[in-house]
Amino acid sequence: MTFLHKRVREGDASFGSDLRDLRELRGISFEEACRATKIDAHILKAFEEDRLEELEDPIFVGRHLTAYVKYLGGYEPYFRMRYESRLSAVSSKRKTEDLLPRVRKIGFFDLFAAPQFLAFLGIVAFAALLGGYVLWQAHAVSTSPPLAVERPRDGEILDVPRVDVHGTTIAEATVTVNGRDAPVSPQGAFTIELDVPRGTSIITIISRRRRGSETRVVRHVTYERELPELDVLGDISTTGTTSGTTSATSTSVSTTSRR
Repeated sequence: MTFLHKRVREGDASFGSDLRDLRELRGISFEEACRATKIDAHILKAFEEDRLEELEDPIFVGRHLTAYVKYLGGYEPYFRMRYESRLSAVSSKRKTEDLLPRVRKIGFFDLFAAPQFLAFLGIVAFAALLGGYVLWQAHAVSTSPPLAVERPRDGEILDVPRVDVHGTTIAEATVTVNGRDAPVSPQGAFTIELDVPRGTSIITIISRRRRGSETRVVRHVTYERELPELDVLGDISTTGTTSGTTSATSTSVSTTSRR
């Protein structure tokens, strides 16, 4: 058992001085005691300097006192009794509101620990990226694809019963010309040939996104076939000559008969 040799002083001996003398008797520094017991320095300082009124929860802190005395090799019941006696004396001097839990203002960032705050930022960033992607997809689906028809020109006159349809659009679009699929190159160009009847024909070119809107262009073309030329005067002359010859022959036959 450890005995403390203390000087006789006027009044009661200090609770904190007994703890400090015991630590110094063991040859342990204050910093070493804090590291070994893992007790906060301000709590140990409040013990050794007998400033128990600064402790927010003296009853809970009493557990730290028991661990500290055990570390120093002191007599636990003795120090526990001194602590409770000193605590009673301090509590009788404190106001009732001082015994209630202290209210501390909490800032906004106090609600977030570092890992949780980083996780929160990650979730916000992911939600922002996801929202941006959804908006981009919605815009892409709702926007009509570009379509430029280079041939034929609207109102073009054809001299053959065929028409070449050529134009450009986006590579991922599908193109139909009068209901027929036109292949689209990786550069977005398309070409197709159609047969047209005589007269005016309507060429409808449609460029459609795979999952979205479409763009439509209409062209009018006319195929005029030339009619063969007829030699009307020659036919009339030939007919007249034939008729005259027939009449002359008939007259000759009639005269011979009379004779």
